[in-house]
Amino acid sequence: MTTEARKPRSIFFDIRESSADEASAPANPDSSGRGRIPGVMEYFAGRADRKVMVSNPDSDGLSLTIFRFAPGTLLPTHRHDVDYIEFVLEGEVHHGNKVLRAGEGVYRSAGTPYSFWAGPEGATIADFRGHTFYRTDYVDPPEKWPPHKFPLTTS
Repeated sequence: MTTEARKPRSIFFDIRESSADEASAPANPDSSGRGRIPGVMEYFAGRADRKVMVSNPDSDGLSLTIFRFAPGTLLPTHRHDVDYIEFVLEGEVHHGNKVLRAGEGVYRSAGTPYSFWAGPEGATIADFRGHTFYRTDYVDPPEKWPPHKFPLTTS
């Protein structure tokens, strides 16, 4: 990261297409490597799609990422080292006995453990963070993660 003054810029984005920032966004926002532990990519294979709308890797500034999850996709209990806002754009997200639908969201402070699963139609979530880089720590290793709620289907 640089300590130079940031240059003014505007980034236009479209959740169907992404933005110019997609090319400069880090492939893994967790520089510690903890978020991509062995087994994590296989667990989410074909179930999650990420599109970067805003990324500021030079200053570790604000980020906005759109995640799409297949129906029944389960995110095992984990936590991040930064605050963030999760805003549901489509579908529903089940957080225990609380269900978030399009237009609803949740704020989580850094270190808050959570898990969720995407509803029967899947879910599209806008993920807002004050940082481009953040750490993900899973509570359990992948071999202890529960199965997804529904099997993957091809359409």
